[in-house]
Amino acid sequence: MKLLSDTNVILDMVFKRNDCEISMKLFKKAKEIGVGVYITASSVTDIFYIIRKETHNTSKTYVIMDNIFRLVSVLSVTEQDIREAFEQKWKDFEDCVQYTAGKNNRMDCIITVNHKDYEDAQLPVVTPAAWIAMIGHI
Repeated sequence: MKLLSDTNVILDMVFKRNDCEISMKLFKKAKEIGVGVYITASSVTDIFYIIRKETHNTSKTYVIMDNIFRLVSVLSVTEQDIREAFEQKWKDFEDCVQYTAGKNNRMDCIITVNHKDYEDAQLPVVTPAAWIAMIGHI
């Protein structure tokens, strides 16, 4: 099983907002059962930018990113992904790029706390809590 984590799930953990404990539990459970969790290369740059902007500390940002890279693998974003996302004309282009890269890399589902951002997705879209519940029934 391969999960694509939305940027917001990572940022919730970093900044300890929303239900960050549930997201942390998801990553722990995924590691325990051998599930791969991925983020897109474009998410890496977004996450780095946001963390550095919030912390005002480049060194701390690199430490945080190093910890993130212990949890996830990074999917490349290709020109094909960008063009496909552009053609879909989603309201949130960033989310569409993530979705398209995930679809083209055969992710099993997208993990997000913002379902509405993925209304047109053809992949299953679940919250961290829903994925944990789903795994408990397998």
